[in-house]
Amino acid sequence: MALGMRQFNTGRAAGSLQSLMTARSSSRVLNLVHAHKMADRSGSPMDPPLFQSPTLRRSFIIKHRMRPDERLNMPGFSATATKVIIPMDPNNLAVGGKSSFVSEAWFGSMMTDATGTANFLESPDGQLLKELDKIPSFDPFLLREWLARSGRVADERYFDLTPSIIEGMEQFVLEEISLLVSMALSGQPATAAVLRLARKMLSSQYDDDLRPLQEVLRMTPDDFRDGMFGWKGLLYYKWLFRRVDAKVPALVSGLTELRPRRQITRDQIDEANAMIRSISTGVLACAKSVQVSLLAYDTAYRGLTQTQDPVGFRQFLLRAPQMFLDLGESVGLLEHSVDYWGYRSKAIEPRRFTGDDYLMLISELKEGLGV
Repeated sequence: MALGMRQFNTGRAAGSLQSLMTARSSSRVLNLVHAHKMADRSGSPMDPPLFQSPTLRRSFIIKHRMRPDERLNMPGFSATATKVIIPMDPNNLAVGGKSSFVSEAWFGSMMTDATGTANFLESPDGQLLKELDKIPSFDPFLLREWLARSGRVADERYFDLTPSIIEGMEQFVLEEISLLVSMALSGQPATAAVLRLARKMLSSQYDDDLRPLQEVLRMTPDDFRDGMFGWKGLLYYKWLFRRVDAKVPALVSGLTELRPRRQITRDQIDEANAMIRSISTGVLACAKSVQVSLLAYDTAYRGLTQTQDPVGFRQFLLRAPQMFLDLGESVGLLEHSVDYWGYRSKAIEPRRFTGDDYLMLISELKEGLGV
């Protein structure tokens, strides 16, 4: 076993693998085990696959919020790191697996042992993992655009939304697209008809039911597919931002409300207040950046529905993926921050919570935001 590689067998750790399998892919998890299993069952394997190594095609890749003890093995401070988990048996996750962070010194040795690829870090798969370590999240729209900009191509099924996200977005998308669908169907269609189109759009089923939308937008089949990806991405970020932004006030106010009443010095309070001001500024800047991008979408969509001129909206959709890197990073930072705060704040035991603990918690949040 490579030095420092973590290996686990049965019990809680192996159970976490089974939980990852259930969760499928998300902004934090690339569940390649599930993606390739579903593709193989369909009789149409991933083409081209994201990784060349068969071992990596059956792995989990995770954006992991670092704990203090985990940073000891890292060459530099990082609030979030990329972890690769390789199951011992992808068909029996209860057996366990082995894992390492991409930034750890022994990562190359671990992956050479696991994949059989000599000088793994210099291989195409090694280079890809080092690049994936640099992006803020694995949400499908950011990931696809990032791969395209780096000259990489992967099967489109890697970027499909999960059923749980589609279910969560349905009502939102129904409200967003109803005006355009009314234009496409020449009237006021039943809610069930709009919902059917919304579901097909979200699940990338671009069949004849969506042809009226293609005709309204005056798009070729290839442009329509690209345009639907752009539209779906914008709706995804708008939906996600609405959910995350609703939690931001609790985050900002909670930073002060959680301050210990005892075991904290005046200097610690002053230091914490300075960091809280930086966090508040960073959160507001992220939110403002997202709002500006989404306003551009709203303006283009209003131009289509009010003037019935599809040219501007069509061009906007085709350019939309260029916005996904910035949108994905900003929304991802906000999402990680509110989720991290919600998780950590609930785990605090007030009687044992000291000024040192308070400063560490706020410092981790500040570093995660990069402010």
